[in-house]
Amino acid sequence: MTVITTAGTPGINRFTRSQLLRTASLFATDPELDRLVDLDSRERTWHRLDATAHLEIWLIGWPVGTSTGWHDHLESEGAFLTVRGTLAEHSWSQGAVHERLLGEGDGRSFGGHHVHDVANLGDTPALSVHVYSPALRGMTRYALLDGSLRATGVEKAGEQW
Repeated sequence: MTVITTAGTPGINRFTRSQLLRTASLFATDPELDRLVDLDSRERTWHRLDATAHLEIWLIGWPVGTSTGWHDHLESEGAFLTVRGTLAEHSWSQGAVHERLLGEGDGRSFGGHHVHDVANLGDTPALSVHVYSPALRGMTRYALLDGSLRATGVEKAGEQW
């Protein structure tokens, strides 16, 4: 008798948060990464390193002072690892903003619908690897207004983020 579940098989079509972080760490070891994005740009630049329906991997270049703005990744779980520089992640939890600094080699994972804003607050460009499972289908954008976070719209995958 064959049993089929909708949960998927870990590492095949469903990835745990620790697997996502390990995948980001693996891709971050590539010495050629800085050639794939424009670190001299005034805006964030990104390059998709790999993708399947179940896993998507991005490289992001962060000029000084750039940020993602408040967003989530819908149902996708994710992880990111700082390859160069320092990134600040501001997350929204229990009605308050929490800050976490991630220097070179530091990473973190998060569940679906995790709301955050990631920024390069340092004085040099930064580089990071981001991994999502399932592959990104879009994100919800938010604004921080009068001490609360409010959804402002949903962007579908493929739109300029």
